[in-house]
Amino acid sequence: MALGNPTPRYQNTRHNIGFICLDRWASSHKLGFSSDDLYDYLIFRQVVAIKPKTFMNLSGKALRAALLRWNISESLIVHDDIELPPTQLRIRSGGGDGGHNGLKSCFEVMPPSELKRIRIGIGRSSQIPIDKYVLQDFAAGELEDYAQSLELISGFLDTYVRADFTQMLNDYSQWKKSYSGCKAAGIKSPKEE
Repeated sequence: MALGNPTPRYQNTRHNIGFICLDRWASSHKLGFSSDDLYDYLIFRQVVAIKPKTFMNLSGKALRAALLRWNISESLIVHDDIELPPTQLRIRSGGGDGGHNGLKSCFEVMPPSELKRIRIGIGRSSQIPIDKYVLQDFAAGELEDYAQSLELISGFLDTYVRADFTQMLNDYSQWKKSYSGCKAAGIKSPKEE
C-alpha cells in the first residue's frame, strides 16, 4: 500500500511520493489500477497494491477494507518521511508514526510491529509549516532528483513480489554497503539507526 491523497490536486505533492513511487513501479510492469470505493488497486502475482482514496488521514479505512476483501498475510507501506532528507530511503519493519497522520490511521488497523515500511525522505522546511509543506507540489525539477530513488524502490518492490520482505531487506542492506557513487545521482547514504 502506498500513502497519499487522491485527486489531481495532490498528484505531485510531497505527501504523495508514495503514490508516485507505486505508479512508477506499476508503469514499469505495464500494469493499471482498477477502482473501488475506498482505493485504487492492482493485483500482480500474489500481491495486491492499493492507493487509498480516503485521503491521508483516513488511510487505515482503506487498509481495513483491503484486509477484509483479500487474504493478505503481510502489509508493506510506501510513504513520505519529513525526518529524512530528500531522496533518502529507509526500509524497516515496525517503528512509530513520527507524526505522520496516514501511519497513525493505519496503526489503528494493524499494530506497528506488523507493518513493513519503505520510507522516502522529503525533508522539511524551516519557513513553511509542516502541514502546508507536505501538501505543496514539488518545485520545478525537484521530482527529477528522485529518479534514482524511485528506480531503486521499484527494484526493491520487485524483490518483495518475487521473494519476500527478508530478501528485500537483504537487497537494501547490500545497497547501503555499496552505495558509493550514488551521491552523484542525488541519493544520500542512509544513516544507521
